[in-house]
Amino acid sequence: MKKCRPILRNSFVSMLLLFLLSGCWSSKSIEDVNIAVGSAVDKSKDGKIRSTLQYVIPHAIGTSNSKSPQQKPYINVSATGISLEPIGWETTLRREGPISGAHQKAVIIGQDLAREEPIREITDLYFRDIEIRGSTSIFISKGEAARTLESKDADVIPAIRLVEIAEQELTTRALRHLSLMKTWGKSNSQTSFLIQLIDLKKGEIEFDGAAVIKGRTNKMIGILNKEEIEGINWITGEGKSGAVKAFQKESDKPIYYQIESMKSKIKPHVTGNRISFDVKIESEGRIAEYWDPHFKPAFKNKTIKQIEHAAEKEVMRLVVNTTKKMQKEFGVDVGGFGNQLRIQYPNVWKNVKGNWDEKFSEIPITYDVSITIKDYGMIGSKKN
Repeated sequence: MKKCRPILRNSFVSMLLLFLLSGCWSSKSIEDVNIAVGSAVDKSKDGKIRSTLQYVIPHAIGTSNSKSPQQKPYINVSATGISLEPIGWETTLRREGPISGAHQKAVIIGQDLAREEPIREITDLYFRDIEIRGSTSIFISKGEAARTLESKDADVIPAIRLVEIAEQELTTRALRHLSLMKTWGKSNSQTSFLIQLIDLKKGEIEFDGAAVIKGRTNKMIGILNKEEIEGINWITGEGKSGAVKAFQKESDKPIYYQIESMKSKIKPHVTGNRISFDVKIESEGRIAEYWDPHFKPAFKNKTIKQIEHAAEKEVMRLVVNTTKKMQKEFGVDVGGFGNQLRIQYPNVWKNVKGNWDEKFSEIPITYDVSITIKDYGMIGSKKN
């Protein structure tokens, strides 16, 4: 009989494994789970926090029917409280089934709230929630954040569309979208930074500059407009594509230089207690559009050099104006200068990091811009 026990035990284990493999005890139908894809956080009229969660309605996706109105593929549920955790519990009383945050794509913060409360406190719950991914994108809304979770298009899920647009990175007039993880890192390091600003105009999302977050307070203190964002992207070299509008003469019509590559090198210099920066900006691209009243061939070397110089002049204008806005109006470094000082002169950085924004506002910065046109389109051939 003793020899049979191992056989019986093994048989029992095998049967148990087969039973477990036959299905998941905790599985739920997708229709029974509230899948959150976006969140909006606003300051309510009574001074509290208003949270709006956007849930996907799976059975409404792709059910377009010309004979009957289409149900929107999402629903927004809002509640108000003193912090996000109790608000979350309140929203569970309005929807059947558990909430899943594993597919959350975006968190949008209203600018009124961002000016009053630190970003790290507003996003604390999202960072701690083990379901919400660190890659979730963070945005700030010019008006009420909850408005950006609405769409006039019946087949659109606003939170998902917002992130899809942000991920395209087709223009230097918009920032590279910021993730929850990077936002938290910048907040904890007390570094000043930018968050993409969005607005809802005529029912459509518009990327409309960036919110300036001051490192010491971690609150929004102002806005950089689209042109100033162009300057930031040239300073940091983070732009992937876009165009520069240039003029050979003020009276001429514009020429558009299309960016194919962009890089920037910020070099700090330290002499005694004096800190300065040199920034070398380089770009290669093509002529995208050429409106010339004198009909000079765009493919002649002389003309190419003139267009390159005109584009360089415009980029220089952008970076200088943006630098003035950083240093003189806001008194913050959102261009990555301090980070380069930290990397190349760590001992110097230890002495200045405590009041870096204030010190940065007085530091001289010089720029060198070099643009090379490698392609002039499908017109003619290059001649001297």
